[in-house]
Amino acid sequence: MEEDVAQLSHAELVEKKFVLFAEECFGLFTSKIAASLVRYNGDRCVAVIDSLQAGRTVQDVLGYGGPIPIVSRVEDALHLRPEVMIIGKGLHSADLPESWKPHILSAVQNGLHLVNSIHYRLAGDPDIARAIRDKGVTVWETKDTPPVQLNKARVLDLDTWVIHTCGSDSNIGKKTAALQIWQEANRVGISTGFAATGQSGMLISGHGIAVDGVPGDFMAGAVEKVVMDAAAGNEWVVVEGQGSLNHIGFSSVALAILHGALPHALVFCHRLGAERTKVWETPIRPLPELIRLNEELSVFERPAKVAAISVNSFGFSEEDYRREVEKLEADTGLPVVDPVREGGARLVEILRAHQRETLDRLSDLQR
Repeated sequence: MEEDVAQLSHAELVEKKFVLFAEECFGLFTSKIAASLVRYNGDRCVAVIDSLQAGRTVQDVLGYGGPIPIVSRVEDALHLRPEVMIIGKGLHSADLPESWKPHILSAVQNGLHLVNSIHYRLAGDPDIARAIRDKGVTVWETKDTPPVQLNKARVLDLDTWVIHTCGSDSNIGKKTAALQIWQEANRVGISTGFAATGQSGMLISGHGIAVDGVPGDFMAGAVEKVVMDAAAGNEWVVVEGQGSLNHIGFSSVALAILHGALPHALVFCHRLGAERTKVWETPIRPLPELIRLNEELSVFERPAKVAAISVNSFGFSEEDYRREVEKLEADTGLPVVDPVREGGARLVEILRAHQRETLDRLSDLQR
């Protein structure tokens, strides 16, 4: 294992081979950070730690990812030569689970750098802090707040076209839709930046901010900075969404992103079949109502419209998926795409057309 004394940058950390820590929670919807990293950075993932599913493969659990092994302990993955351990599960808590501490200590003692995705700062535990100092490993606290300013609406001065993925709940595919659009747009020659607003997006792209770790007054300003950075030299920016406006726990984050990003276009995300929000179990309002809510809360200086609906159809047969899509298109009057099932090409074409129509309309108003 590496025992570098020099601290590594975030960009350097995300390029290294890693083991994912998802103890007692690895799954598509139960450890979304881990699931996202397997999908987009799986070539660097050597193993997943989850003692409940040890002996299985990532493919067995997620339906993608191939033969990456699931093991019980850090020690079981050392022969695969990881350099970093990434905590692949966010928590609705500011505490460190007691059962996680031995795994984290073992990782540090074996010279692994750490990427922490929870609100608890690892140096807050005396034993872990001592081990970090002794081994000289790098710890990336993704929830640390960088220096930020209040939102100054500087995004309005950009020539870059800004797209934002909003939605009906947390953990339904806003990040995935944004990443699929980002990758496909660049593939077809539209230079596109990705504005990460959460840990998964940061770990996949190597930059961005965990907006839920920023003090309330500064969240929109933090998003503004991420969008400005991602816009440099690009025609489009895709802004990763968080939470939802109708979510009793995460509405403030969703609104801060909407107002900080000042998007030209929205892609509304939803998990097919979902009727209640996760964790809080509040009823999800009819989608046409939620779409109007997002459009109406975009700012007067740049009113944004939903161009398409991106759905997560995991678990649906092709026949059931097509039937649900037809119903949702009829209910909303909008095109519906699952960018994982179908790829991102159709969403990019829809957004291109939406951009042309919006620019034509603005041109007509200015005449």
